[in-house]
Amino acid sequence: MTATGFPASGSSAAGIPAIDGAEPLLRLLPGWIRMVAEQHQDGLEEIAMDLGKPLALRAGDRHIFSDREVEERDIDYVVDRAGQFRADNRLGIERTLHRISAKRDRYDSLDGLTLRVARMVHGVAEPLRQYVDGDQGVMLIGPPGVGKTTLLRDMVRILAERRGPRVIVIDTSNEIGGDGKLVHPGLGSARRMQVASPDRQAAVIMQAIANHGPEVLVCDEIGYHGDVAVLQTAGRRGVHVIATAHGRVFQDVLENPVLHPLLGDLDLAAGQRRSRPIFDVAVEIRAKNRWLVHPSVAASIDALLSGGEPPATQYGNW
Repeated sequence: MTATGFPASGSSAAGIPAIDGAEPLLRLLPGWIRMVAEQHQDGLEEIAMDLGKPLALRAGDRHIFSDREVEERDIDYVVDRAGQFRADNRLGIERTLHRISAKRDRYDSLDGLTLRVARMVHGVAEPLRQYVDGDQGVMLIGPPGVGKTTLLRDMVRILAERRGPRVIVIDTSNEIGGDGKLVHPGLGSARRMQVASPDRQAAVIMQAIANHGPEVLVCDEIGYHGDVAVLQTAGRRGVHVIATAHGRVFQDVLENPVLHPLLGDLDLAAGQRRSRPIFDVAVEIRAKNRWLVHPSVAASIDALLSGGEPPATQYGNW
């Protein structure tokens, strides 16, 4: 147990420890595909199986192609062992972050699979603990593929050490806690609410606020399907919001009018911020393990609106 009395992430109190190796996914593969995958297991991120095409693997920046083509029986082998796909053509492996997605032809028949090998990076958010562990709302900003969700997931771990089940994760795409019914143990004692479809995200956030009394709400990829108004309400009620948003730099977020209510009701034409943002801190994710932290979102916004340089500090490997 931690000093607060909440179980540490991945502890036996969660039932079964986190399974972050590729083995639970590899055991679902036909023998020849597994052999190819095992040769590139270190850094393996994705396996693409397309009917009648060479097997394709991605490991970091490398793309590997086999000489052998994927056959229908190879796809059937995986499906027979993995189970049934949901309506969104995804399925997960319990207590892992691995995911299998189905690709279908115009007749709704399976003609391919994408197997994602995902791992929780324990400790990646530690350099930012001072911003995560306080009573602050945090916005993570970055383009796809730089590690926003990886960082967010480890922030949940840190938050749960202190606040336990008062941390609620709104997991719209199941990217944070995994695609299975059982959440990845790395999230510790935080609670997760899954969302049936993206257009239900705002409704689920409202349910979390009304029914479960969160101190912290964690959301991935905000700015869609009416969630901004609900998050603004949460922030005004004293709930701390930790969320990711697309953008390359802080300026990109300011130029997204959908997010203006969360940033202090901005009027870019007048160069004004009418109220306080619901986020206290912003983190620009420039690359994996390379962050630019704005310790005061309000100060950074005001500086940018006046044509100045926002106060920010570099963290990680620059």
